[in-house]
Amino acid sequence: MSMLGGSVLSAMAAALEGERPDVPSLRTAVEAELGLPLAAPSSGEPAELLRQCAEVPGALHVLAELLGPGAADFRRQLRAVGVPLLQPSERRRLLALIARANDLPAAGPYRAAVGAAGPGDPVGGVDAALLVHLEGLLRPPEQPPALLAFVAALAAEAEAGLRSELRAWLEEHLERTDAPADWLAALSPGAARGSRTILVLRIEPDWAGDGYRVSAWSQAEIQAGDDPGLALAAAETAVAAADLPAEVDRHLATVLAAHASDANDVLVECILPKTLGNLPVDRWPVGPALGAEPLPLGVRHSVVLRSWERGVDRELRPYWSRKSKRLRAHGHLSDAKAVFFLDRPEPNLAALGAQLWEEPRICFMQEFPPSEEPGLAADELGVALTMGLPVAVWCRPGFDPRTGGRLDEVLDVSSVAELPGLVHRLRREAFGGGEHPGRHLALLWDEAGRWPDDPAARWQAPDAEDRG
Repeated sequence: MSMLGGSVLSAMAAALEGERPDVPSLRTAVEAELGLPLAAPSSGEPAELLRQCAEVPGALHVLAELLGPGAADFRRQLRAVGVPLLQPSERRRLLALIARANDLPAAGPYRAAVGAAGPGDPVGGVDAALLVHLEGLLRPPEQPPALLAFVAALAAEAEAGLRSELRAWLEEHLERTDAPADWLAALSPGAARGSRTILVLRIEPDWAGDGYRVSAWSQAEIQAGDDPGLALAAAETAVAAADLPAEVDRHLATVLAAHASDANDVLVECILPKTLGNLPVDRWPVGPALGAEPLPLGVRHSVVLRSWERGVDRELRPYWSRKSKRLRAHGHLSDAKAVFFLDRPEPNLAALGAQLWEEPRICFMQEFPPSEEPGLAADELGVALTMGLPVAVWCRPGFDPRTGGRLDEVLDVSSVAELPGLVHRLRREAFGGGEHPGRHLALLWDEAGRWPDDPAARWQAPDAEDRG
């Protein structure tokens, strides 16, 4: 129902009637601009068209544009309505963009926009009616409007070309409306979701045997400081190589049962030494521990790696902290210099280090597997970690750019912050079968600010006494 007062509508109706409009033609034009029909007419009078436009966010301003510059009295009365979220030209461009996104699921971006307590999930897909619904939802003034949050979340799910265009539309809208400076960061992929739970896994070779040693704990994803987390195992567990997927599945089931009713609310972080950098953690089947069909871990959840070496070497902390601050401040912005890409091994590692040291560099990509030799001085990825870059992507054995495309083309993003969402989507696509680059991607997302002051404090899960 319109929130305009009767006197305002009456004055606007009088102004509209003074224009002597062709109401049927005007109605058709308004509906075309909105991308959806108005309520069925009964009288065909200008006042009826006005009332029906008042029920749809932004429709009155579309009507004013269609009346043309001569409708001065109508425009004067329209000032009482206030400024719409979208200008008609912005609406047209956004409708054209979402027409290319109608094959994307609407529920996930919608829920990200309205929150867990928001209105029920949309019945249809990504269409004009959903945009109008979101445009009419009220949010606290300090938060971005729900429609903008939806566009941001939809962009994270879209293919590279459409994703860039949606992000460009969003940035131009924020610039036009002089939105608060922190809104762009809040609407960027990777923005904090306070309800998300992190399953942290630390996997190391078991030097006393042929298997691995695994520790696990959970913690809430928060922006400032670190929650000490909840231990999922009282101590490290020795696990045979063949049993690693089942061990991870068991810890994941514990987290889901205790903390997260929605699988999308769990981020999996795996702390690995570089010698295990090619371990296909995201390909391990999970689900049976909760009685579900097995699916690859990276299909069910977003999975990122972290560097064991950086967590325990205090000498690396200054470089790492500097680059991590750069990621938080600029990772959501378009910057061609932020990403450094290698399609073949670099023999001069010293020269590589000098290039990665440059201020804009926060992400390193290499189109070949890293060395599994111990120590960070052994290869290109090790140099990137030493120089403090918090984000890295590499191809595990099996990736072939001749069939899957070049890595920098597969991961064509407008900002580094989009990488986790894109890699997760590629992993889901790879599950469909056949050769796909999503099967071979490793993503390291390793911010210094989310580690405790004493790295050793996190390396051993606390005893029951320590947990109170």
